[in-house]
Amino acid sequence: MRKLAILIALGAMLGVAAGAWAQDYITQTVPPMAPYMHDLERVYGLGVIMGHEDGTFRPDDYVERAEMFCAFSRLIDVCRIQGLELPRDYEPFLVTYGRGVRDHWGMEAWERMVKTYMIDRRPVPELMDLDAPIKRIEFAQFAVRLMRGYGVLPQDLTPAEIAIGDGIMVTQPDGFVHMQEAMPRWEMAVALSRLLDRIAPTL
Repeated sequence: MRKLAILIALGAMLGVAAGAWAQDYITQTVPPMAPYMHDLERVYGLGVIMGHEDGTFRPDDYVERAEMFCAFSRLIDVCRIQGLELPRDYEPFLVTYGRGVRDHWGMEAWERMVKTYMIDRRPVPELMDLDAPIKRIEFAQFAVRLMRGYGVLPQDLTPAEIAIGDGIMVTQPDGFVHMQEAMPRWEMAVALSRLLDRIAPTL
């Protein structure tokens, strides 16, 4: 009888925890009052970003290039559910270089970025540095290419000008974006959420 009571109590506790966003395995190590919490909840709930294998998010870690590719690939999938299609996303494609890293966890997303022309040149340096941290300018370039791919941006202006002017990038405390500095993971979550506002605002 006591075991049954304990099981019932545990079930009730789990039910409450399941309904509480703060108990999500990704956000357990994120400050509950963090200003980026809403955006993190949104993009994680949509499956655009993932946590680490140990169940943490580590918001202040820098975004790796493979992680950025995967996030953009998942964002394309989320937009597809809304009926938004990228040109060339279904074209047959076979990468003929980079065979030495085909077992990397970010390889499939990288290939998709090439196929959809998010990467617009032979990106051997990017491929060889899949585990390197990205700079904010790299995210801005991909964000602008994606918006142009969905036809929501003009072709003039530079990616940095558009990403800043459209409010995709996060302004730092000194009022600047600092495009050449590394991008922390929490900041990518905010920028991805803002990007969704431009491409698929109903999500």
